[in-house]
Amino acid sequence: MKRIIYLIFILLIGCSDSKTDFRIKLDSQEGYGTFMPGRVILWPNTDSLIYKNIPKDIDEYVVRSLSLQPSQYYWNKYLDGSIEKEQFENIAKYYRIDTTKLTNETVDCEVLFLIGTKSNKRIIIIDTDNDEDFGNEKILEYEYPLTNEKQKEIESTLPIVTVHFDYFENSQLITKETKVKPSPYKGSLGLTFNTDNEIEKKYFLFASFPEHKEGHVDFNGVDYIICVSNGFSRVNYATNRLSVFITPQSDSLSSELNGDIPYEIGDVFNVKGHDYLIDSVTNWGDEIFIKYLGENTKPVGITEGHYMPKFEAKHLDNSVFELKQHHDKYILLDFWGTWCNPCIKLIPELKKINSEYSNDKFVLVSVAYDSDPKKVTDFISRENMNWEHLFVNQNQEDKNSLIEKLKISSYPSTILIAPDGKIIARNKTMNELEEILKNAL
Repeated sequence: MKRIIYLIFILLIGCSDSKTDFRIKLDSQEGYGTFMPGRVILWPNTDSLIYKNIPKDIDEYVVRSLSLQPSQYYWNKYLDGSIEKEQFENIAKYYRIDTTKLTNETVDCEVLFLIGTKSNKRIIIIDTDNDEDFGNEKILEYEYPLTNEKQKEIESTLPIVTVHFDYFENSQLITKETKVKPSPYKGSLGLTFNTDNEIEKKYFLFASFPEHKEGHVDFNGVDYIICVSNGFSRVNYATNRLSVFITPQSDSLSSELNGDIPYEIGDVFNVKGHDYLIDSVTNWGDEIFIKYLGENTKPVGITEGHYMPKFEAKHLDNSVFELKQHHDKYILLDFWGTWCNPCIKLIPELKKINSEYSNDKFVLVSVAYDSDPKKVTDFISRENMNWEHLFVNQNQEDKNSLIEKLKISSYPSTILIAPDGKIIARNKTMNELEEILKNAL
């Protein structure tokens, strides 16, 4: 009987009635897809690493490690006395480690990377079979140094290697494999190592896991493509690191490269007047779970066509700001900071818009994402920015702030809100905003 019920549930996924929950299969796709590439830096190790059989023709080298199951790695370190209890408790809080799901046995979840110099080239060797032996591994060679422009040019051609590692899950020790793209190039990243080892200081090493997930689902007779990224800096699909695009098959795919903003776990999206919750993704990204919430003809979201989400905001004088204070006006939100040169360059254009359109139908509201309200106040006074100003402290985490709720990640950013609370423009140029306001007012 249970099997029959399960089969009926699976069949519901493909039918046109979308007033149901969904469990959608996701397949692995090599590369970054429509997401921004990500990578993790391999820092110099403070622990002694065990390895053997370094090729004799390498001029110099260092060896670093990358843990592919941080929770188990730190638990092992705590058990063997490498880290103190208080330190582990802080780490466990940060990574949300549940020790009941780990083993007291040592798990070889680290992969070793060797980076060095051979005949004036950077070389990288990865211990792909996880046996701490570099003698049977391929040597990857890289021209070095390269200009930032050349580094960007060759990024997509860097070699990808398959590695194996141990992972403890569901009370079992399993061997997994993943693809990793190492790189010795730091680009324009300002980076130094706090170490006395002069050889360590010379070598920068990054690793990326170029794989994302894709699946398909039918909402009311329309085929949608679901793309999921874990940020490319880890092997599993941890809830707090996921980005999700849900796009009709007939449309061009949403893309971070084009400025589109992905959903996260816990976000709600709307299809033809119906709300759905992105509930969860399995640890290895094999499935995504979507819950049906009900009908909603005024979908809340952060992109054009959606209504503003609930948020908390305050003026520089600490008084509360709410949209209903300007319920009959078009509101232009301008996100900026005194530290942001492009934001400062935009001020003359904001003054122009404020001067031309500021009336009983339009209001300009700047949102300063900064560290010191007095510094912002002085700057505003000095620049004669005579419009409404809000403040969000960049040194304090606030998940209900405008910055967090609207997922503002680049500065300057602008959002134009219609009198009914609907977002009608996001990150348009000043000329485009003026044209919209001219037609609206």
